Amino acid sequence: MMIVNKNVPVVVKQAVDDSLQKIKTLAKQLWLRIAFFTLIVLVLTQKEFSFQFTIGNANTQQTAGIVETPAQAQIPESTTAPYATTVASNKNSKDKKWWEIIREESKDIRANMNLANAATAVGSALTEEQKKKAAQYSNLGFVLNPNYAKKHNIDPQIVAAKNKLCFDYIKKYSVTAKEEADLFNIPVSITLAQALLESNVGKSSLAAKENNHFGIKCRKKCIGCRCANYTDDSRYDMFRIFDSAWESFREHSKLLSNTRYKHLSKLKRTDYKNWANGLQAAGYATDKKYGSKLIAIIEALKLDRFDK
Repeated sequence: MMIVNKNVPVVVKQAVDDSLQKIKTLAKQLWLRIAFFTLIVLVLTQKEFSFQFTIGNANTQQTAGIVETPAQAQIPESTTAPYATTVASNKNSKDKKWWEIIREESKDIRANMNLANAATAVGSALTEEQKKKAAQYSNLGFVLNPNYAKKHNIDPQIVAAKNKLCFDYIKKYSVTAKEEADLFNIPVSITLAQALLESNVGKSSLAAKENNHFGIKCRKKCIGCRCANYTDDSRYDMFRIFDSAWESFREHSKLLSNTRYKHLSKLKRTDYKNWANGLQAAGYATDKKYGSKLIAIIEALKLDRFDK
């Protein structure tokens, strides 16, 4: 009589289960190897891909893997048309490698600029060396002498940066100048041109520290006003101190309304040339070219548009 070992089926079953488990483990390892190999192939064949994961909170996202190419990236709403055009052109450049595109994008400073005008874009891009060079020139130098930059081969970025200062100043004070024109019948162009010239586009010490944008001197013996000593015609000249730039503009309007300049109010507000020459003739400044400088500033910066 044969005796059957009842444990044999259990042993066989255990062996089968162990074999299946090993097969599953090997399959998982094989899948991981295949996935890793595929990743290497993608990188070597320059296939672009990207994925994102969140760190901290939903508002902070970091990009892992290969950085998005311009074809995949979304352009921020604040980005202006010139930058969008650059992205589109790179997108169509099939001959460029993905790392070349990324390198170019990293150098594209325009993404962080206000491209409202060319001067803003170029001016914001000045290097430290260019800034030192720019400091050697007057803020109005290229406005008063437009051929100087070309003649002396001045960096266009420096010229644009200086012009930007003028545009920013005009934008900041044009509304105030218009209000004064309506109240005192003084051309906006004259007020802005004088302010630009007298204050060195708002950067002179007198304008920056004392809010005096028109070189207004003290009254006799400084009675009824506060004054500071600045060298002008002599080292003893005393100039008015104002609490705000607006106060300086108002005092300028009052000054041009006194008996010395009153006759100029008979001129049309569009007649900036006679206004400029009239101020020089009446002795507003000792500079013999004062009138012509005002006219040059008005015409170069088109300030007469505010008089229409």
